[in-house]
Amino acid sequence: MDSVYLISSNSYRLMDEELKKIVKDNPYTSFDLNAVEIDDILEEALYFSLFDEKKYMVVKNANIFGSSKKKMSGDETISKKDEKLIKYLDEPNPNTILIFMINGKIDSKKKICKIIKDKYKLVQLDDLKPKDIYSRLDKAFKEEGYKVDSNTGYYIINNSQNNYDLAMNEVDKIKLYYGKGCTVKLEDVSNIVSRNIEDNNFKFIDTILNKDIKEAFKIYDDLMLQKVEPIMLMSMLAKEIRNTLLVKKMIKNKTKKEIMSTLGINYDFQIDKLINNSYSFKEKKLEEYLVLLCDLDYKIKRGKISNKLALEMFILNICK
Repeated sequence: MDSVYLISSNSYRLMDEELKKIVKDNPYTSFDLNAVEIDDILEEALYFSLFDEKKYMVVKNANIFGSSKKKMSGDETISKKDEKLIKYLDEPNPNTILIFMINGKIDSKKKICKIIKDKYKLVQLDDLKPKDIYSRLDKAFKEEGYKVDSNTGYYIINNSQNNYDLAMNEVDKIKLYYGKGCTVKLEDVSNIVSRNIEDNNFKFIDTILNKDIKEAFKIYDDLMLQKVEPIMLMSMLAKEIRNTLLVKKMIKNKTKKEIMSTLGINYDFQIDKLINNSYSFKEKKLEEYLVLLCDLDYKIKRGKISNKLALEMFILNICK
């Protein structure tokens, strides 16, 4: 077993599943790098137990492995935090299993990332394709005695915009509804699952851009009740705003079919909504919204603001 792991993914659930593979049934101590200094974590990691037992430490929000605006000479990013971690990586405590988790991509040019890739265990989890999500969804149902056909399974996935975390949240809700193993019916699922996330997303964007703060927070509260991760919702917002901007730029000289092919959109209703939105907003405003989302995302990853507060700030900034 490696003494240091780095897990990166856009999915919180995928990271948690990978974490379980590593720690198995062993107890572990969890840290949040947004709230705890790396010095304190490394000091704890270096501590030797009197009983010579393996100690598992999980460090979430390990954005130290992500991109940084401060670049030094060459292609590497060096900071005091990096230097302290590099020193530990040169001579880690063999009795400590240190597991770092970052939501998003790592900066492969960073020295600390290169060291872990070369000497330890780097686990980069790609987004799941719909068929892979269905396989896991089907397994989750079968493990507790439920049966689901492919039409119902893919209905859940499509309703969750092919997002693994959202789809599995819906699975959990369906299990609570039925209470025990049985055949999951499509008509029940259509009533149980949350309002279509994609429709909610478009409505959310529309209310924000139309400065309808009351309706924006009404939908926001609904999404929070659905246990949608704020950072995930911000990513979905950025994607839709970016696509609206691209459609606005392309609609002048491309056909609807060409735009769909360029953006990888499969359904007419999706492109129709984007086209309608593109007529309502100026390019400059859409660009400003993307810049604001990028700035908030940076502050989240630097631990300067919580993801929930960042999303609320985005609503307030647009609707002011």
